[in-house]
Amino acid sequence: MKKNKKLLTVTAVLFVFIIFLVQCINKKAVPDARGTAFAPEQTCRQCHQAIYDSAVTSAHFNASAAATAKNVLGNFNAGHNIFMYDSLTKLVMEQRDSGLYQVLYKNNSPLLARRFDIVFGTRHAQTSLYWQDDRSFELPVSYYHAVNNWGTSPGFSATVPNFNRLIGTDCFECHSSYISHKKNTAAGDHYFAADAAVEILDKNSLVLGIGCQRCHGPAAAHVNFHTENPGKQTAGHITANKTLNRQQQLDQCAVCHSGNDKRKIQSRFMFRPGDLLANYFLPAVVADSTRHFDVHGNQFNLLKQSRCFLKSNSITCSTCHNPHGNAAMPAAVYAQKCMSCHQEGSADFCTVKNIAVAELKANCTDCHMPLETSDAISFRVSGSAAVSSYLLRSHRIAVYKETKKK
Repeated sequence: MKKNKKLLTVTAVLFVFIIFLVQCINKKAVPDARGTAFAPEQTCRQCHQAIYDSAVTSAHFNASAAATAKNVLGNFNAGHNIFMYDSLTKLVMEQRDSGLYQVLYKNNSPLLARRFDIVFGTRHAQTSLYWQDDRSFELPVSYYHAVNNWGTSPGFSATVPNFNRLIGTDCFECHSSYISHKKNTAAGDHYFAADAAVEILDKNSLVLGIGCQRCHGPAAAHVNFHTENPGKQTAGHITANKTLNRQQQLDQCAVCHSGNDKRKIQSRFMFRPGDLLANYFLPAVVADSTRHFDVHGNQFNLLKQSRCFLKSNSITCSTCHNPHGNAAMPAAVYAQKCMSCHQEGSADFCTVKNIAVAELKANCTDCHMPLETSDAISFRVSGSAAVSSYLLRSHRIAVYKETKKK
């Protein structure tokens, strides 16, 4: 009897030890897919807790995410989860034991089911991708905040379901921090950067979201240096935005916000703070006052058309935007930034006579950076023949016709 008790005790101790060992192994740091120069993103929080905690809630950090029930926007409840293509064909958003799916039905019989694997976007809309072997494809229905409903993914038909749109590295380069890819040699001698059809992606290498090191550079040496020298207050082996000149600061944002998607020379994943846009894209079209730039993805070119920008030698994106937070701030916050130059009583102050001064000071953007319809993105909701507009705020700061000074 005593031997049995002793055996049970030893067995229990060994079991606990094995569980502990497994947990330790699981917690072992996984090498970063970008290389040994990069540190795990969460290590930044050890010294920059407030900044990190703000950044992880931002649209940049969540530009892409795993398609979990927590991350996927849109209603999966009966009556709110259906997109009708015609009286017999419908797409249903379903939650199953193995995940979330878009399921195509014909005559109420399921024909095809594709799982939500990755989500892109959180603020204005959210589109989703599914993996098939080493390629990613866009799902045909997306979620739009403007209508709080499902609608056709950009460029997709509202009458014919399509699950075959390939998504290559171009999209990942602005919605994630990294994904490894190589050319499919069987597809011919094409350059990988502009053709998703010749790419092979390594989904296990995907680093989701726009993390700290996309803007500050590889941080492993920085983390090691300050771990070994905790008393050092000057940041070492990392790039702070304030150390860059104006053009470098602008180009750091413009690498994804300049509308240069089809003019790429090399992958944006290679961009490091301090690099110049000219090393990554063919010469951009001059942003003169007569050229139209779509409000989607062209923030930099629109800003370059602004008199405020042209007359200044210091305005950058971070003049108005906190890179560690969301751009969706109250209008009064941005108005105060405008008032730093356009003060009441000065020649540059707004001269619209039929609006109270207090109101002018509370909201500059609705008049001088209005919401405009994107020509690149539109969608349709189920059962509607109308095309829904996708509105984004223009970054061309100007006096628009409908708000011309009196």
